[in-house]
Amino acid sequence: MRMEILYVGGSIRIPRVIEEAYSTACLLEDGEHKILIDPGTFVSFNLLEEALTKRNIALEDITDILLTHLHLDHAYATTLFPNATVYIHPLYKDKPYEKFGLIKSRLYKRIMDSWRKVIPIEAGMKLFGTVNVFHTPWHAREHCSFVVDTENIGKVFYTGDIVMNKVEFYDIIRWLRKDDCARFVNKIAKNCDYVVFTHDEYVKSSEYIRR
Repeated sequence: MRMEILYVGGSIRIPRVIEEAYSTACLLEDGEHKILIDPGTFVSFNLLEEALTKRNIALEDITDILLTHLHLDHAYATTLFPNATVYIHPLYKDKPYEKFGLIKSRLYKRIMDSWRKVIPIEAGMKLFGTVNVFHTPWHAREHCSFVVDTENIGKVFYTGDIVMNKVEFYDIIRWLRKDDCARFVNKIAKNCDYVVFTHDEYVKSSEYIRR
């Protein structure tokens, strides 16, 4: 399985006007599958379109989508892929989406209604023979993180929103945090080649962690 980072996530903030985030999107490919991890939201549609067009990938070509969790900045773009199977932890079903606000509640319903097929994922599963699933419920109850064994860039830790950026990661590896999340991240990151954050540039583990 080959892995590419299509674009790096981030956020847009204008006080009292707009505050929107968008996730880092990754592409996994082998002979049978074209898989996206956290394809993002409407804020990053231009980045997503540019990345797919550059690779001659049509929306219909995406076979599978892995979601760390169901938040708009990670999952709204799933509505664009008519043939994709969505993989997500089943606890996403238990959220009170109707209480998320007049507009957001409808957007979440639109996302879930668009999914052609959903496969629930749990801790300990290995997807496509290469994606290791960890249930990491410190950001959202359904949140999962992934460790991907790749052919081209080694072992990659896709953190999801339990570690959104390099600042949070630096605090964790210096043990300024000693919660369950920090212990998990330290344990996993030291055994991976790269750590990919959802809202910041990815890092090479060896440049931050002494093994």
